[in-house]
Amino acid sequence: MRERADWMVPTDDAILEYVRDAGEVPPAVIGRNIDSHPNYTGQRCRNLADHELLDRKSDGYYSLTELGARYLDETLEPGELETG
Repeated sequence: MRERADWMVPTDDAILEYVRDAGEVPPAVIGRNIDSHPNYTGQRCRNLADHELLDRKSDGYYSLTELGARYLDETLEPGELETG
Protein backbone atom coordinates (compact mmCIF):
# COMPACT_ATOMS: atom_id res chain seq x y z
CA MET A 1 0.00 0.00 0.00
CA ARG A 2 1.27 3.47 -0.88
CA GLU A 3 1.96 5.87 1.93
CA ARG A 4 0.28 9.20 1.21
CA ALA A 5 1.55 12.51 2.51
CA ASP A 6 -0.69 14.29 5.02
CA TRP A 7 -1.83 16.77 2.35
CA MET A 8 -2.97 14.03 -0.07
CA VAL A 9 -6.51 12.66 -0.50
CA PRO A 10 -7.60 9.28 -1.95
CA THR A 11 -8.59 10.92 -5.26
CA ASP A 12 -4.95 11.87 -5.80
CA ASP A 13 -4.00 8.22 -6.33
CA ALA A 14 -6.72 7.82 -8.96
CA ILE A 15 -5.56 11.00 -10.73
CA LEU A 16 -1.92 9.93 -10.77
CA GLU A 17 -2.77 6.42 -11.98
CA TYR A 18 -4.97 7.77 -14.76
CA VAL A 19 -2.35 10.28 -15.93
CA ARG A 20 0.31 7.55 -15.87
CA ASP A 21 -1.83 5.39 -18.15
CA ALA A 22 -3.18 8.16 -20.41
CA GLY A 23 -0.16 10.45 -20.88
CA GLU A 24 -0.85 14.20 -21.17
CA VAL A 25 -4.47 14.97 -20.32
CA PRO A 26 -6.59 17.89 -19.12
CA PRO A 27 -8.37 17.77 -15.75
CA ALA A 28 -11.84 17.50 -17.32
CA VAL A 29 -10.87 14.26 -19.06
CA ILE A 30 -9.24 12.93 -15.91
CA GLY A 31 -12.33 13.76 -13.85
CA ARG A 32 -14.68 12.13 -16.33
CA ASN A 33 -12.63 8.94 -16.30
CA ILE A 34 -12.21 8.66 -12.54
CA ASP A 35 -15.77 9.76 -11.73
CA SER A 36 -14.76 13.03 -10.07
CA HIS A 37 -16.09 16.55 -10.67
CA PRO A 38 -13.85 18.38 -13.17
CA ASN A 39 -13.43 21.43 -10.90
CA TYR A 40 -12.33 19.27 -7.97
CA THR A 41 -10.05 17.27 -10.25
CA GLY A 42 -8.48 20.49 -11.52
CA GLN A 43 -7.91 21.67 -7.97
CA ARG A 44 -6.24 18.39 -7.04
CA CYS A 45 -4.12 18.42 -10.23
CA ARG A 46 -2.84 21.89 -9.36
CA ASN A 47 -2.02 20.70 -5.86
CA LEU A 48 -0.21 17.63 -7.21
CA ALA A 49 1.73 19.89 -9.59
CA ASP A 50 2.65 22.19 -6.68
CA HIS A 51 4.14 19.14 -4.98
CA GLU A 52 5.91 18.06 -8.20
CA LEU A 53 3.97 14.83 -8.74
CA LEU A 54 2.40 16.21 -11.93
CA ASP A 55 3.76 18.61 -14.51
CA ARG A 56 1.34 21.27 -15.77
CA LYS A 57 1.84 22.16 -19.41
CA SER A 58 1.10 25.64 -20.75
CA ASP A 59 -2.04 24.33 -22.48
CA GLY A 60 -3.52 23.10 -19.16
CA TYR A 61 -2.67 19.46 -19.73
CA TYR A 62 -0.95 17.45 -17.02
CA SER A 63 1.64 14.70 -17.23
CA LEU A 64 3.29 12.51 -14.61
CA THR A 65 6.69 13.56 -13.27
CA GLU A 66 9.50 11.26 -12.23
CA LEU A 67 8.53 11.90 -8.60
CA GLY A 68 4.93 10.97 -9.41
CA ALA A 69 6.07 7.75 -11.08
CA ARG A 70 8.23 6.93 -8.07
CA TYR A 71 5.24 7.54 -5.78
CA LEU A 72 3.11 5.13 -7.82
CA ASP A 73 5.94 2.57 -7.87
CA GLU A 74 6.34 2.95 -4.09
CA THR A 75 10.05 3.77 -4.37
CA LEU A 76 10.08 7.11 -2.52
CA GLU A 77 12.14 7.71 0.58
CA PRO A 78 10.15 8.57 3.73
CA GLY A 79 9.29 12.26 3.85
CA GLU A 80 9.94 13.01 0.15
CA LEU A 81 6.30 14.04 -0.37
CA GLU A 82 6.24 16.37 2.61
CA THR A 83 8.26 19.01 0.76
CA GLY A 84 7.33 20.86 -2.36
